[in-house]
Amino acid sequence: MRKLLLILLLLSATSMLQAQILWTEPAFPTQTDQVTLYYDATEGNGDVAGVIPLFAHTGVITSDGDGPNDWNYVIGEWGTADGNTLMTVEGGNIYSFNFGGQTLEDFYGVPDGVEIYDLAFVFRNTTGTLVGRAEDGSDIFFPLSDGSYSASFSAPTNNSIAIASDESVDFVAIASEDSDIIIEVDGSEVASASGVGSLEWTFSGYASGEYTVTLNADNGMDTVTDEVTVVVLPDTPNVASAPAGIQKGINYIDGETVVLMLYAPFKENVFVVGDFNNWEFSNDYLMNVTPDLSTYWIEISGLTPGEEYRFHYHIMPDNMRVADVYADKILDPWNDPWIEDEVYPNLLDFPSEFTSNIPVSVLQTNQPEYNWTDQDFERPPKERLVIYELLVRDWVEDRNLASVRDSLDYFERLGINAIQLMPVNEFEGNDSWGYNPMFYFAPDKYYGPEEVYKDFVNECHNRGIAVILDMALNHSFGQNPQVRMWFDPDAGQFGEPTAQNPYFNSQPTHDFNVGYDYNHEAGVVKDFTKRVLEYWIEEYHIDGYRMDLSKGFTQNNTLGNIGAWNAYDQSRVDIWNDYGSHVWSVDPDAYMILEHFADNPEETALANNGFMFWGNHNHDFNEATMGYASNFSWASYQERGWNDPHLVAFAESHDEERLMYKNLLFGNSNGNYNITNEDIALARMEMAHTFLLSIPGPKMLWQFGEVGYDYSINHCPDGTVNPDCRTAAKPVRWDYPEDPERQRLFRVTGAMAKLHTTEDAFSTTNFNLDVGGFGKRIHLYHPDMNVVVVGNFDVTGFEMVPGFPNTGTWYDFFTGESFQVNDLNAAFFFEAGEYHVYTDQPLETPDIEVGITEAVEPLSVDAWPVPFRDELNIDLSHFAGEQVSVSLFNLSGKLVETLYTGKVGNYKSRMSVQVSPVLADGMYSLQVVGENTVATSTVIKKK
Repeated sequence: MRKLLLILLLLSATSMLQAQILWTEPAFPTQTDQVTLYYDATEGNGDVAGVIPLFAHTGVITSDGDGPNDWNYVIGEWGTADGNTLMTVEGGNIYSFNFGGQTLEDFYGVPDGVEIYDLAFVFRNTTGTLVGRAEDGSDIFFPLSDGSYSASFSAPTNNSIAIASDESVDFVAIASEDSDIIIEVDGSEVASASGVGSLEWTFSGYASGEYTVTLNADNGMDTVTDEVTVVVLPDTPNVASAPAGIQKGINYIDGETVVLMLYAPFKENVFVVGDFNNWEFSNDYLMNVTPDLSTYWIEISGLTPGEEYRFHYHIMPDNMRVADVYADKILDPWNDPWIEDEVYPNLLDFPSEFTSNIPVSVLQTNQPEYNWTDQDFERPPKERLVIYELLVRDWVEDRNLASVRDSLDYFERLGINAIQLMPVNEFEGNDSWGYNPMFYFAPDKYYGPEEVYKDFVNECHNRGIAVILDMALNHSFGQNPQVRMWFDPDAGQFGEPTAQNPYFNSQPTHDFNVGYDYNHEAGVVKDFTKRVLEYWIEEYHIDGYRMDLSKGFTQNNTLGNIGAWNAYDQSRVDIWNDYGSHVWSVDPDAYMILEHFADNPEETALANNGFMFWGNHNHDFNEATMGYASNFSWASYQERGWNDPHLVAFAESHDEERLMYKNLLFGNSNGNYNITNEDIALARMEMAHTFLLSIPGPKMLWQFGEVGYDYSINHCPDGTVNPDCRTAAKPVRWDYPEDPERQRLFRVTGAMAKLHTTEDAFSTTNFNLDVGGFGKRIHLYHPDMNVVVVGNFDVTGFEMVPGFPNTGTWYDFFTGESFQVNDLNAAFFFEAGEYHVYTDQPLETPDIEVGITEAVEPLSVDAWPVPFRDELNIDLSHFAGEQVSVSLFNLSGKLVETLYTGKVGNYKSRMSVQVSPVLADGMYSLQVVGENTVATSTVIKKK
């Protein structure tokens, strides 16, 4: 097998070959050799051409590693002027590196018995802001010899190439010893030399067809061969109409046959390369082009039913390889190795031995049919939705959607009837919110395989829970083939789509765009978007979408003018009505929720046409929970003048600061009533959720808000708070529901969710909100039951008239107590933070008490020094005479190390404990569990 794409060998230290990135002296080094490496900074991505000083960042691929892309024994401290990896300037953008004058295995510190397969490199400036990589952005690899007699073609670099009929190819054969070298084309000798180390020859003047160029090298004892396939392209591609019914992407005809179709205007030829043809060019896999010269297609037969095949499109004249944007599975070597086997068992490997272009698409005929059992599922009506927004990464420690599926009892107890997943289609990287999408038909493997996604939806439906997908189609990111096929990497700060790109604007049309901006007035984008929205409903049975950044779906350029971006835009309304009509033609009851935040006339027009809208009320609800003035009225769809309850109001989402975090930092106070006290702050959250879930219309909760999650949206892994950490992973606190006050908040929220989803009065169209002062009231009027919700959001007590609409017997929902109302104008005294839900019909009293009648001030334990290194001193005087366990936890609540288990002396209650020397630097929670008490403290480890 020939060497990987972009791995180049050298004829000699002074004879540079065209398009080489790396070469060495000696030309075929082993791991025991002293080597000089040369690097041409103009090749590959060319990003460090002319950079002085230049540093190597290097490692090795070894026999004790985890695959062909697993760097080991890495040398180089990133972002520093590391003298160990400083490159020598040779001139003309050529740099050299002599590995400290050591052998390769000594320089890298590779143990005896470990074989080095490849050297691995990227090259950088001092700060690491400029990085030299391979042409496709991947790492650069250089293979080592095992010391045996070797010979190969060092140019061209690939074992299979395609050229136009008027192009030529320079061949260079090299051998590790003087040899008799012969070069043949289809068995006919074209060049030869005896007793030489190299031979050069030029392939030119050949007609359209396929040719095998063979190297035979003989040193008198051994013969070594190498070969390259050269495909000379026809002067014009084969023009043919595609078979009827074929769509862009992968079309499964039967168990052995697929038809692939790629939309590629302005391209000249397209090959398909993959497992079915050993990743080599062949005229048999040169795609046909439709008469309009825009779309390429090919039928591939002889496949094994049910077998997975990896493949690329190879596009000429760009010599670019891309995956199929319609593929339902892609592979990449940068992120897949970090996916645990327990999350995605038996994941197919990236074909590193054949290609370094990422990602690779996968096709599979006869995919197993999923056994759906959700036929009896009845989708909750829009007005009764209580949606739970969830990021898989931050909801379960193992980041496995199967674990979320196994936790559905929790959602049932909470009383929600819909789960909204933040984006789960393939996004760049693993650790992400998901708003950097690249492939829209493939579920991201980081959360599990396809069947786990279907299991999740199926089981949700079997429990009466709808599933809503967050979908980001305002933009896409750079690995998307629709971006890459028409892209100028040198334009702008991060490269830009070219003017030829049929999908993307070269420049975004609004200031809030991220990634690359889709042109939703283009027919191909409309068709693609409709395919995406149709696919997840039909293939995964999802119940609807939350469309991210929906206000960006316009070609009305408002850069620098937010007011114009917010203003009514008829073209944007038309685009959304078109998309909505298509979705509802597939599923008439599907939810379409827009993250729009446009001026009310535009939202009104779309809401009255069936769309729902995100309603962000974080500021007003947080001001209220902190004890300051606020107004909830805009959380009512009627206040906005809408015909239908299509406003998804929420106090928290993934995009806003957490209420509890600000309560504990900035809460108001009066005497002993201080909202920065955790128990008081949690009680304020009860009141906020009660009011939110009493307002008619769909509602949303953000994950763990029901237990008072109090980490900032900007919480960093090291425990600090910084806006740069906004999308960083957050601690998963499944211990929160075990806290009595947090469990009470969970139960209150669940009780209100149940009312919202089951009681007709909470979906009434006859209601009144008086929610502009500190004393807030909601009145719901319905033939079956009238409801009054009243609460004091101030930090002082006062009298307030609840505003009962009728005399007679009323009931306090949370206590079950009944009382008579004779005077509709009678005032009641409400303590600070006191709230009630009153009904004129008896309801089942919810169980919100958890056996705690008074707050217990948590103990802290003194520990020093701060920071500590290997030894920690702890004052255990609170636990004198008790049996204790002393442990360290990370900030995600995971046990890191148990430091001591045993009894504390009655008099000697201070102890010193040794901490594992391999414990990483950082912030930890020290926890001491006694016989009746738990004490905690935050400690910092620093070497």
